[in-house]
Amino acid sequence: MRKLFKAFATVTIISVATRLMSFVFKIYLSRKLGAEILGLYQICMSVFMLFACICSSGLPVTLSRITAESDTVGNNKRQFGAVSTCLLAGVLISLTIISIILIFPQILDFVFADERCRKIFIIMLPMLLTTCIYAILRGWFWGKKYFGIFSITELIDEILKILFAIILLESAVFAIQKEYAYAIAMLAGDLIVIVVIIVSYFAKKGKISKPTQAKEIAKSATPLTVTRIFGSLMSTFISLILPALLVSKFNLTQSEATAEFGRASGMVMPLIFTPTSIIGSLGVVLIPEIASVNAGKGVKSLSSSLGGAITFACLIACYFFTIFSGSGLQLGAVLYDDTVSGEYLSFAAIIMIPMCINNLVVSMLNSMGKETNTFFSHISSCVILIILVLTTPSLLGVKTYFVALGAFHTLSMTINLIMLNKYVGIDGKTLFKCGLCLIFSLGVALVNKLAVRAMSSYSHILVIVIVGLITTVAFIPFILLTKTVKVNFKKLALKNRTTFL
Repeated sequence: MRKLFKAFATVTIISVATRLMSFVFKIYLSRKLGAEILGLYQICMSVFMLFACICSSGLPVTLSRITAESDTVGNNKRQFGAVSTCLLAGVLISLTIISIILIFPQILDFVFADERCRKIFIIMLPMLLTTCIYAILRGWFWGKKYFGIFSITELIDEILKILFAIILLESAVFAIQKEYAYAIAMLAGDLIVIVVIIVSYFAKKGKISKPTQAKEIAKSATPLTVTRIFGSLMSTFISLILPALLVSKFNLTQSEATAEFGRASGMVMPLIFTPTSIIGSLGVVLIPEIASVNAGKGVKSLSSSLGGAITFACLIACYFFTIFSGSGLQLGAVLYDDTVSGEYLSFAAIIMIPMCINNLVVSMLNSMGKETNTFFSHISSCVILIILVLTTPSLLGVKTYFVALGAFHTLSMTINLIMLNKYVGIDGKTLFKCGLCLIFSLGVALVNKLAVRAMSSYSHILVIVIVGLITTVAFIPFILLTKTVKVNFKKLALKNRTTFL
């Protein structure tokens, strides 16, 4: 049990450090590049992630599950055969896509209206192969419960990209336009980190053996891949359609629309993802354990622990919601020197709650081999997202982005919780505690808004600090009195076999 706690702490610390560096760097980029160029990158990244999903999306999760299950029963042949199969499939798909785009670059003319987007994307294109190999090998480390390597490689990747970006953007030696400097920095960082992770794989006695279990891997990975392709399609759909709708329905110029989308996706969303640094760490630690237990005595024995994990995710999301909803404007002004992004942050903060719970529950279901179920919940939720994006921009402007995402995650969360309850049997106390936490956070959020209104003449930094103190002082006794957080790690720890490096 101690080792599991230590694993959670290790992953959380490294993940928070990585996200913090990434967040600070995003602030630097937003100031250095501006909202319009940041919007161009968000558009390019949404298309890139679509192709990346096609290359490898479902393979890492499938490989981590097979690896964890194989370790439980001592079947090394099965896990290394799965590694080889995943790598072979991912590399072949990546090289095929790269070749097609390089041979027929005019394909990009149908995707990007701006010439700068096309150039940025071509620079990033080799990253399809490096990202694929990187993701698959990290899936093996995840399944083996080498949480230190799993997390540190992500940290190294972030550090390298930041260093290369600063060098290229600030150095007079490299005469590179700022529109393309960050793309080159990402590619350079990827090339180095892929060497690091390959060396680490063989250093931990990883092997390349005869590919096996192609049918099992395809059956498991295909629903995951299709799900994430749909997710990337939705992201691409929003990034291409929403700016156009803002031009036609909200009477903005193309530059203004791109800048608005840059604020929403490049400034607000990195803050919205803040709780995932902690909740994601919990998922990283729990998922291999769930797969291991599923291969042994069955997941119904984990009902109370999984319920506790869901409650914990709700609590963390609610805590950040109360802070961001109250001091969003001040955070936007301090971090981005942009009060409009701060207003959007206050508006969008509520979506953190269903998003965080849904992401954790989806991971739980996938670790049990229920990928098809999560696929159908995702598709169902995409329908409401499309309807909202197409029908509400004339009323909400760029806020349509947040409303659509909130509706998507709320519906998906509801469906997935019903499925999880069917397979595991979640304790009714979980829903009660989550509901209680939500009601309490709404009350604290109201107090924060009243406090901010009373401090209108105070400095932005002081307002942020006071809102943070109010929220923390309110939540600590709430947690202690209601015993909201109670995750039984002991039941999850199989033979206490958790490794860090």
